[in-house]
Amino acid sequence: MAAPAPSNTAEPVAVATAAPTEAPPVFASNDEALAAAKSAYANYLTAGDAAGAIGSDSWNNYLSLTTSSETVGVVKAREKMKENGWSFTGTTTFDSMVIQSSNALPDGSWEIRAYLCLDLSGSGMVDTSGASQTKPDRQLRSPMVVVFVAPKEKSHQLLISESPIWSGSNFC
Repeated sequence: MAAPAPSNTAEPVAVATAAPTEAPPVFASNDEALAAAKSAYANYLTAGDAAGAIGSDSWNNYLSLTTSSETVGVVKAREKMKENGWSFTGTTTFDSMVIQSSNALPDGSWEIRAYLCLDLSGSGMVDTSGASQTKPDRQLRSPMVVVFVAPKEKSHQLLISESPIWSGSNFC
C-alpha cells in the first residue's frame, strides 16, 4: 500500500496588492487650472482675431480650440459676418478671470468654469470699403462665463465649449 500524499500544512502567504486609486485631477490646484484657462482663452482670442475665411488654415486653427456649442456659435457668427460683407478688425482681450469650478465629468474628461471680463474696446467690424460697422453704443466690456473642457486624450489642452454672457450682475 502506498503512503498517503503529504498534506500542505504551510500557512497561506498574503500577496500585497496596491489599493485602488482614483485618477488624479488634470490640474494639481485651482492656481494651475487658472493659469491653463488663461493661456487657453488668450490663445482662443488671438486665433479668433487672426482667423481668415471659413475653411482657411487660420480658421481651422481657431475652430480646433473649440468644441460643442462654442464651435456652432463661432461658425454661425462668422457666417453672419460674411453674409453682411463684414470683417473683424483689431484685438480682443480679457481680464479678471477667476475659476468658478473644476470638476471631473462621467466620461473621464474635465470641465473648468471661469468668470472673466471680455474687452471689445480694441476691436470692431468693417465692411468691404473699410467703413466701420461697429455699433457706437455697444457694451465694450462684458461679463462672461467660459466653460473649458480637457478631453482625457489631450490631458492639459483646454478647449472652449461655451462662452455665454453672464446673466447675473455685471462684475466688469
